[in-house]
Amino acid sequence: MRPPRSLRQEQATLLLRKATQDEVLIDAVLEARQVHDETIGYHVQQAAEKLLKAVLAAHGVVYRRTHNLDELILLLSGNGISFPDDLLPVRSFTTFAVEPRYGDLPPEEVVLDRSAARDCLRRLRTWAEERIEKSP
Repeated sequence: MRPPRSLRQEQATLLLRKATQDEVLIDAVLEARQVHDETIGYHVQQAAEKLLKAVLAAHGVVYRRTHNLDELILLLSGNGISFPDDLLPVRSFTTFAVEPRYGDLPPEEVVLDRSAARDCLRRLRTWAEERIEKSP
């Protein structure tokens, strides 16, 4: 049984707010060359994760603790929530989920087009907010 809509919306709102915190930090350091791509990528991934989980929560879909964006996108699709093809590049942010926080990514894996990542995140937010607004 799904939780009541009010509880689902409360959880979705919390996750949106937490994603905003990551986005504010990203915007503050996006052009700062002294901030490594791994750090920015980590917060891009975190914001994307929270946005996806906000949509899942709003629709009453139970998800496990994971940083894997592919898994979350598959969970959306498996629950009848279509994910647009133009946002599929968000999956690449999973690379930045954990490894940069507790180790080093190999230099060849640290490829982040900062402005493209930020643009993708903005579009993901718009999509997420629309899905949350239309949730049952």
